[in-house]
Amino acid sequence: MGKAYPSREQRAITRHQLNAYLTIYNRFTDRPIGYIGNISAQGLMLISEIPVMVGESFEMRIKIPHEVSPTEVYIDFKAVSQWSKPDVDQRYFDSGFEIVEADQGIINLASSLREFFSFR
Repeated sequence: MGKAYPSREQRAITRHQLNAYLTIYNRFTDRPIGYIGNISAQGLMLISEIPVMVGESFEMRIKIPHEVSPTEVYIDFKAVSQWSKPDVDQRYFDSGFEIVEADQGIINLASSLREFFSFR
């Protein structure tokens, strides 16, 4: 699983807010962890009901919605939590993750979401 990520300068450009959330699952238990708040090839912000421990490694899975792909498609990756804080809505927590192991699927997803939510 190689890292083919854009440069640090491109990171600010490639990170985009999502209007609709995709669910993040624990890769091994298939239980939901939370929702994507934003994503880039290097990292993501998770919105969850409980805070996450900072510095911990998480095995994650994103399932592509059936509206996008009629067959089951998922992207597995490993991410390390960098920070966690209460959301503006006090029922939730926002947590930042660095993606440390991923395949091309996460890069394609970030790129597709960026295109979808871009105003042209």
